[in-house]
Amino acid sequence: MKAIKKKRLSEIGADEIKKYIEDEGLKYGDRLPSVAELVDILQIGRSSLREALQLLESQGVIEVLNGKGTFIRESKPFQIQMAFEVEDKKNFLLETLEVREALEKKAVELAVKAASDEDVEEMTYHLQQYVHFLQTGQRQLANQADARFHQAIYAASKNMMLESIIDSVWDTFHEFWNEPFGIDDIFDQSYPYHEKLLQAIRKRDSTSALEAFDEIIQSVKQSIYNIN
Repeated sequence: MKAIKKKRLSEIGADEIKKYIEDEGLKYGDRLPSVAELVDILQIGRSSLREALQLLESQGVIEVLNGKGTFIRESKPFQIQMAFEVEDKKNFLLETLEVREALEKKAVELAVKAASDEDVEEMTYHLQQYVHFLQTGQRQLANQADARFHQAIYAASKNMMLESIIDSVWDTFHEFWNEPFGIDDIFDQSYPYHEKLLQAIRKRDSTSALEAFDEIIQSVKQSIYNIN
């Protein structure tokens, strides 16, 4: 018998918001109702709703513009839909890690050459946020900050095709990478290599950047192997 994964309230809320978007026929550029209105519509607590919105923002479904509201983001030209049951979750994670390695390594290579100063500062901000949220015990926000750090690298590659493909894969497998096996700190050991990667991109050092990325992948792979 397969174990049933219990969904967080934020994940349930995110599913409800997606259903609302679909039911209302909202498209790219449309504005979502305010937080207060969504609380009434979805009958969900404010804190859970805010976490759900943060989750959807990290997945690229919505975009929050300060002072303006929350808007539907443009749909991606590539969207991989998962239509199979995951029987061996550990092997599944290892296989998706191979896909991520192939795509993201190229993004790192391109980002070293193409990243603007603003791109590097965005990476720095998200990595600082990751540390801040860890130190303050806000684990889910830390995981989202880590996701945004990697997404900033994809954007810095300046290759829209590559970024779109990576984002599609990332969205599809998000629930598996966010907290696999219910272990929310499983990938924390890879943090030092993230810092090394950031500094290498800042210095435009391709060799060091690719070495740091390989160390991230190996750290994540070892964490998956260590799961009992």
